[in-house]
Amino acid sequence: MAYNPTTVANYFIDKYSKTGNLTPMKIIKLTYIAYGWYLALTNKKERLIDENPIAWDFGPVFPSLYYSIKQYKKEKITEKIPNTTKNEKITSEDEQFLDKIWEVYGRFDGVYLSALTHIEGTPWEKVYRKDSNAVISDEDIFEHYKTKLKPIST
Repeated sequence: MAYNPTTVANYFIDKYSKTGNLTPMKIIKLTYIAYGWYLALTNKKERLIDENPIAWDFGPVFPSLYYSIKQYKKEKITEKIPNTTKNEKITSEDEQFLDKIWEVYGRFDGVYLSALTHIEGTPWEKVYRKDSNAVISDEDIFEHYKTKLKPIST
């Protein structure tokens, strides 16, 4: 099921804001990283989010999420973000997935997570042109995260 990006962000805020130092940048990057891993793990058959990420100067962004939290600037977000577009409930399976994303990436700050999305060869880096607001394709995101999947050897 594809969710509004604010729904995914609110999951992180609701569950981890007390311990996670959730700034707008961290929330935006966690949401994007979750989106990428979801595409890879579902073999691009399902999307976590119903909006396309855009390549902005500071990395991949879901515009509706950015505009919902930009007033926080660099301040910590501790309360859920108003989500006027949808009143969605994340499935328990997707909650487990988001908890795994937090387990791996939650200890990092927004600046570090942003740097991860800017590394050479990332989907953002492929399409970014200053002031162009290019859509980052699911195909590029899928290919990038798919390469990070490693088979478990016994």
